[in-house]
Amino acid sequence: MRRNSSDKNYLGFILFSAFLVLLQIMGSLYTLLPTFVGVFFTYIILNFHDDKKRYYIYLSFLYLISYEFTRGFYLFSYVFTFIFFYNFFVDKIRNNFTCVNCILFIYVLFAYIGHYFINAFIAYLLNQDISSFSNEYLYYIVIDSIISMMIFKGRV
Repeated sequence: MRRNSSDKNYLGFILFSAFLVLLQIMGSLYTLLPTFVGVFFTYIILNFHDDKKRYYIYLSFLYLISYEFTRGFYLFSYVFTFIFFYNFFVDKIRNNFTCVNCILFIYVLFAYIGHYFINAFIAYLLNQDISSFSNEYLYYIVIDSIISMMIFKGRV
């Protein structure tokens, strides 16, 4: 059976990969540019069981891991944050809240605050210092929440 040459599934994947690399570079150069960590964390939560978007979820995890690597956080702390949040809180949040924007805000909020507490816990175990929770995090939470509400409003 011959493959249809007009099927361009790989093109979206390549463009998404290039966008992630560009976003990582721009986020490293300009500190006021949001890192969109909350948006990708929300994307992973909403599409975790969708087999069609499996490769995009892998790329999103790769983006989060590269964010940790370039910003000086402990590696795979976003993976631990996701596992902890998805197993213990996602179903409770979906059952107890009916406001879609509230659910998306909680996802973004936990992406930043949960990640900070996981890193603080690991730093405590290793007897190291961790940077304080600055106003930049609040700025990033607000921007990522607004973007998540615009993008994912119909998917929750």
